[in-house]
Amino acid sequence: MKAMLKRLSFIAVILLALCSCRVNNGDIGDYFGSWSLYDMKIDGETPDDFDPELTFWQFQNNIIDICRVEFMYDRVAHWGTWEEENGRLLLNFMHHNGNDAPGSGEYSAPAWIGFTSDEIMSLSFVSRASKRMTLSWNSPDGHQYVYSLRKIW
Repeated sequence: MKAMLKRLSFIAVILLALCSCRVNNGDIGDYFGSWSLYDMKIDGETPDDFDPELTFWQFQNNIIDICRVEFMYDRVAHWGTWEEENGRLLLNFMHHNGNDAPGSGEYSAPAWIGFTSDEIMSLSFVSRASKRMTLSWNSPDGHQYVYSLRKIW
């Protein structure tokens, strides 16, 4: 009886180990997780309506979700894809769900931080570490945006 309990316990442990949670292509190194946009500058100035506790960037696989927390903790999400290429972060908000036009609805770029759905955005790294990064982007209308992010998980 004890031998059978040992075997069953051993089999249960092995099954738990084999059935553990895995996310296909989910771990993407330093980007993976949620980042808080704690500072934003447009041409060197902080916008009057910027709140450092309301905007979050979330990376998993090649998907980015940039969301804003609204009144009563409503979450407004904007989905796109990303890739790092030649030391730049490329963001694409020109996707669609099949019913709406590309770059509209939840696939539109987050306009409150100056992004556009008209092109693949190419942001350059000002600085980068495992828990912080600062990105710079020059908008089509000639403004320079600087985004400072801190990893929160």
